[in-house]
Amino acid sequence: MHLRTRRAAQPQHYTLQLDFSAFHRTFRLRLRRNAAAFSQNFMVVSENGSTSADLSHIYSGILEGDHGSVCHGSVLQGQFEGTIHTDNGTYHVEPVHRYTSNQTQHHSIIYHEDDMVLPPIRPGPDGFCGADHLNVLAQNLRPNEKAAASRTRRTVDESKTSCLLHLHADHLYYKRFKSVEAVVAQVASYMQAVNDICDKVDFDGIKLINFKVKSLSVMTEEDKNNPLYPLYIGPEKLLSLFSESNWGNFCLSYLLTNRDYSGVLGLAWEGKAGNWGGICSKHTTLRNGRASTLNTGLVTVQNYGHSLPSRLVQLTLAHELGHSLGSPHDEGSNCGDLGSSGGKGRYLMFPHATDEVRENNDKFSHCSVRHISKILKLKKDDCFVVSDQPICGNQIVEAGEECDVGHNDTDLCCFSAKEPVGVRCRLKPGKVCSPSQGLCCGQDCGFKPSGLTCDEETDCLRESVCSGLSPLCPEQTAKENLTVCSEGTRVCMNGVRHPTSTVPRCDSTCSTPLPNSKTMCAAMLHSWSREKKKS
Repeated sequence: MHLRTRRAAQPQHYTLQLDFSAFHRTFRLRLRRNAAAFSQNFMVVSENGSTSADLSHIYSGILEGDHGSVCHGSVLQGQFEGTIHTDNGTYHVEPVHRYTSNQTQHHSIIYHEDDMVLPPIRPGPDGFCGADHLNVLAQNLRPNEKAAASRTRRTVDESKTSCLLHLHADHLYYKRFKSVEAVVAQVASYMQAVNDICDKVDFDGIKLINFKVKSLSVMTEEDKNNPLYPLYIGPEKLLSLFSESNWGNFCLSYLLTNRDYSGVLGLAWEGKAGNWGGICSKHTTLRNGRASTLNTGLVTVQNYGHSLPSRLVQLTLAHELGHSLGSPHDEGSNCGDLGSSGGKGRYLMFPHATDEVRENNDKFSHCSVRHISKILKLKKDDCFVVSDQPICGNQIVEAGEECDVGHNDTDLCCFSAKEPVGVRCRLKPGKVCSPSQGLCCGQDCGFKPSGLTCDEETDCLRESVCSGLSPLCPEQTAKENLTVCSEGTRVCMNGVRHPTSTVPRCDSTCSTPLPNSKTMCAAMLHSWSREKKKS
């Protein structure tokens, strides 16, 4: 795989153009920087302290000429790593050295998701996730939960949609990826995949749920005094040790490692009421007398001596976060057989990994949605925050969106937030605009005629008319200052009505024959206007 890259001349458009050939076609990626996976005050913590992170190597964009495509990834040392979603399926690009030590003239490999050879998963009741065994352990550690479980929740705050995470990359994970920048790039890919799953789900009226990384600890050196240092610690013990730290300032805290657990890829405490597991749990004393924070989980990137494909790590993290949100495994007579017919595969919370990628693998089943909805209503507002990033589905057209009609999948002009990544919040083929963009777009998805009124005249503002060239209604302009309105009781100043008694009178100044009298009057009114704005 050979790449050709160049920077765009106009930074307001796609800032990086990357072309390469594979699978008998040419991929033309058009990318721009995108730090949406991280909170605005994101910090990287190492042995040397906290620093603001460089996110300039994180990108997202499109595949030119492929409608509905979307790309996410990073560029380090001139090499792209990431995911490309197309009409013909999803492609993954990774460094070749992760999979072979043999010398090669190629620095990267690209593979289609259908061609992934998934590693073997440990047989047994837990499958690739050890949550069921962990739940038994948790029941023995938790005090009586009845009081916490009976708590009722006030009205849910719909604006609080973001769960802020702390991620801890141990020395084994760092050694696997070899630099802090590479660790940040991996984290960005995980969070993008997780949010692509979660933010389009309607959890019984709670929408646009997403995760942002607030803090990332990267252990670049081995510390034999660290309780997490020993290589041969079982997953349950490792998570218990990690949970002993106080992570109560975060919605969730997850450990990233590179340990071989013979089939177990992840583990997390299941979301429960109060502080007894999952989102928003605080530092509390368990029945064994130890203080722990059970808003934790872990994910490993190794299995049976092999490195896991990035896609499998993404799905594992999404699965464990599903537990943190309150979902058990899809099991039993109501949920266990979901997706087994119809060829769409098992849903995300099925306890056993499948041997091939299917449509349902990155979707929550209705059983999972029901469980998660209950915990979100009970706990979300205790620690979730208002998102600081654009979100497709909030009916506000923001950076990176062409339109936004929320979850209305019957809209004629714009793809709704229910659609796949790369399609949602984009104009439908052949449509010029969407009414969500502005008042000058009609229901026929075309610009309204030039001269058509879009904002009516008011006492102090002139009417606005469409240009016929844009969906936006031009901003209304102010009528002349001192225009009398409201039957003589008010006057206009800078487009705003004010009682006549509050506006300074300069009639005598303006009526005098001095050459600068009107200038003096205007200056006095301008000074008054500025003081009004301050007050």
